[in-house]
Amino acid sequence: MDAKQGRACDFRLVSTYVPFVTTIVRAQLFIGLMAVAEPELPAQMYAAVVLFLVYFDALLHAGACSSSIGGHLVPMCFVLLTRRTASQPALQVQDAELALHVAWLAAVHALLASYTFRRKVPVAVVPILAANAAFVLCSLWLPAAPRSAVELHVRGVCFYVFVFTHFHVFQTRSQWDVASHACLGPHVAMHVFFVDAWFVAISMGCTVFMCVRVYLQGQDHHDTEETPAASFDRRTPLDAFVDVEDMAELMQQLQAAKAGALEG
Repeated sequence: MDAKQGRACDFRLVSTYVPFVTTIVRAQLFIGLMAVAEPELPAQMYAAVVLFLVYFDALLHAGACSSSIGGHLVPMCFVLLTRRTASQPALQVQDAELALHVAWLAAVHALLASYTFRRKVPVAVVPILAANAAFVLCSLWLPAAPRSAVELHVRGVCFYVFVFTHFHVFQTRSQWDVASHACLGPHVAMHVFFVDAWFVAISMGCTVFMCVRVYLQGQDHHDTEETPAASFDRRTPLDAFVDVEDMAELMQQLQAAKAGALEG
């Protein structure tokens, strides 16, 4: 079963997670293959192999909605081609990087909080995409410590989990159409690849909190809608019997009063 845009997922079914897991496994295999091939290939050849693999993977899975909402393997391609081998940054650069990561994380989760609490953000999709691109470029401009292949594997899993959660949990909360909401997913989740590992953990924790909040709001709304019917169904047979007997006694009194009036 593949995820369709505009269609709610039943997360109680195991089949719901199959396309998600398939996309994550493809990304993990891609990272592992490129990690092995990187020392053996020249830089230009390495970039060409990465681009060709991503291109044909996107063609093969063009009809899979669960893959397309994650951008297929394009985000992984971007991260691999922009990997840095710089040494540990200086202290001033670390301060600037910390400020960038805090601002990036706050912007992303302010957007998710607006979904959660149904507050419309007074900006369009294009400024959000432009702001995310600015964050990415600033992060690439600042020197940073290189990331290992194992760390890329973990960040890749977190990235796709974030994208799928963003799309399916918040698709009924956003003020944009389905196509725009699906387009935002990979861009909003790009911070997972660039911010510090502690910020990734904080981001995933905040996302879990907001998902639980959305679930509880849905449960409250569901209970509120069913309260009148549920209260009617919770009446015991004795309550129904008493209601019928009271009605019968009232009818007898009315008939006796009517007979008395006619006799008088």
